[in-house]
Amino acid sequence: MLLSHRRLFAVLSFALLATPLIAGLVWPDSPATVLAEGRLLAPAPRAPRTWADWLAHPRETDAYLKDHFGVRHAMIQAHHDLTKPMLGFGGTSILVGRDGRLFYLGDDLVRQSAGLVLRDREVADTVATLAALRDLIEKGGARFLVASPPNSATVYQDDLPIWAQSRGRLTEYDLFLDDLAERGIKTVDLRPVMAAARAGGEAYYKYDSHWTPRAAILAFNAVAAAAGHKDWTLDPEKALGPQSIRRGSDFSRLLGDPALVEETREFNLPGGKTEALLSPPPMPDKVVTSGRRGPTIMVIGDSFTTDDFTVALLQHAARVVWINHRRCGFDRKWIDVYRPDEVWWMPTERFLTCTAQPDRSEIAG
Repeated sequence: MLLSHRRLFAVLSFALLATPLIAGLVWPDSPATVLAEGRLLAPAPRAPRTWADWLAHPRETDAYLKDHFGVRHAMIQAHHDLTKPMLGFGGTSILVGRDGRLFYLGDDLVRQSAGLVLRDREVADTVATLAALRDLIEKGGARFLVASPPNSATVYQDDLPIWAQSRGRLTEYDLFLDDLAERGIKTVDLRPVMAAARAGGEAYYKYDSHWTPRAAILAFNAVAAAAGHKDWTLDPEKALGPQSIRRGSDFSRLLGDPALVEETREFNLPGGKTEALLSPPPMPDKVVTSGRRGPTIMVIGDSFTTDDFTVALLQHAARVVWINHRRCGFDRKWIDVYRPDEVWWMPTERFLTCTAQPDRSEIAG
């Protein structure tokens, strides 16, 4: 009796394992399902001819089978539908990590940092767009650089559950930097900067998706140095005020919990004069002047830079033009109008690609 049960179990196991292979041969998924993920379809493995080909063959075969096994799209969708509800908190898109640190699940942020989302085609298209923008800006005599603030999930990997850790997997941030390097675009990798910031204190808020003012200063110093302004370095101890209580965080608003507060040190630097608001709120495009002699710096970014980088830049620049990236759909006429000396492209990792889509985010971008 026990033997027949084992035979039945073996037959069922074989049928379960064979189903994707058979379905892939009889009813293969459309290549469009992979292209819709923003990735390029893995090509069929080449016939090995050299020792290097033989070494690469298992990897190429594995990549091909992952993109071509049967009912692939249905299985991915089922996994997404079954796991997403279990990852929420209080009905919101929030993941609770170790020590109570909160992570935003919207925009595939956590999965992106884990290397579970890899839209190589969209990354390549974005870098091509940035290369064209670089050429346009440099043709006008200005300089261009890219520095993307990493996700909190990228910086605090060890506070995430095992499934959400990259554990050496290639990520979109990695692809982005590689493609930018191939195009010869000046780039600052802010991940090691944030790792260093974390070693000396909180780099990101525990109950918010943004970096702390101290981490913002360290990021500013790194970007300014890469742009040739080492003398613009700010000392966090002098640039920040005393400890204060921060209220009204992203997650406090999402959860409707005013008790989510934490200590921080806000910027204690002189601001400037708002010369113009170029778009309606919230987070409007703006021009701010310092009243001092210096260059005009344009920052194209999001909520990570709209306030912190504007204030930091005003300590040396004559004028700061801050523009919301709008998924690469920002109004380029402002480049011609204000003729910046430098343009810093700084959308955060979460908005790394130029994919045009409705903004359904529940927290500021």
